[in-house]
Amino acid sequence: MASQSLKSRGPNLIVGLVVAGTFGLLYVSYDPIPAGAAPTSEADRVAEAVAEFIVPLPPEVPELVASADDSSEPDETDAKSSTIETDQPVASLSGQLTNDELIEYSMLLLRDGGNYLKSFDTYTATFHKQERLGGDLSEVQMIDIKIRQHDQFAVYMKWRNGDRGRQLLYSTEYEDGDMVVKLGGFKGRLLPGIKVSPHGSMARDEARHPVTQAGICGMLDQMIEYREQELKRGHGIDCQRLPNQTFDDRECLCFLYQYEQPGISGGYRKSLILIDGDRHIPVMARNYTWATEADDLSPAGLDELTLVENYSFTNIDFSRKLTASDFSRDNPRYRM
Repeated sequence: MASQSLKSRGPNLIVGLVVAGTFGLLYVSYDPIPAGAAPTSEADRVAEAVAEFIVPLPPEVPELVASADDSSEPDETDAKSSTIETDQPVASLSGQLTNDELIEYSMLLLRDGGNYLKSFDTYTATFHKQERLGGDLSEVQMIDIKIRQHDQFAVYMKWRNGDRGRQLLYSTEYEDGDMVVKLGGFKGRLLPGIKVSPHGSMARDEARHPVTQAGICGMLDQMIEYREQELKRGHGIDCQRLPNQTFDDRECLCFLYQYEQPGISGGYRKSLILIDGDRHIPVMARNYTWATEADDLSPAGLDELTLVENYSFTNIDFSRKLTASDFSRDNPRYRM
């Protein structure tokens, strides 16, 4: 097989769309399964996906996590993802909307999801992250997160696999602007946390995006920015709506963005997005870059070679009330 090389790993996060909603005539064409409908079994979901959804599936949904401080053992299967390989064309459910109308529709829904998020000061979730760094694709990391959105932005993370027990704390209330990272395992019990600049080389070696953009709202803000750029440009992108998927026991809409050529999309070739059909917030995004000398690859092989970002949020809980101590370096539970 000819050699392949990755091209352009810009740090931009082109992740796309938020779902179905209260937008007059557009809503009629995109209404998800009604609330209260009986959920299907996991086997039925997979069977339906095989029949209807012929691009890679999102990661398998992990077991529910009791809290961000839960120390129970993670399930090794939670970090796996599944792929459906097929040479059939992707079936589009885009309806009568033009390409630009689909992009604009997604942007309006995204803004609606942003308004929904703003109604909550704090929330918790499990963040699943897989990134290509230095040419190598990492394993899927499972990270419990706590987010404070208003007044002083703050995020606390605790890893459930990999360097299990690793912690990260960042809050804008600290004037030094640093995040504190504490290693997991035996080293973490011996060594104190270390201060790291969110935008320094050490942080960039570990993640494609800074902690200042962590959480669902950070993702939304960047989505809106890119949708606006795409509408202003008016060409170079094909947007499709694909069959609905069930993710984390919630009905989601699926959108696929495909770019015509490098240079248009900040380094991305295509993006696959799942959006919660009720709350209009993104719950999964997979982003793929460009490759050279890839003529002999199947579509699935090309995707495997060029996957650069695989993100998802599960167990999202807006009801849990967090306090200042949850984002304090002096919290005795964190031992930072």
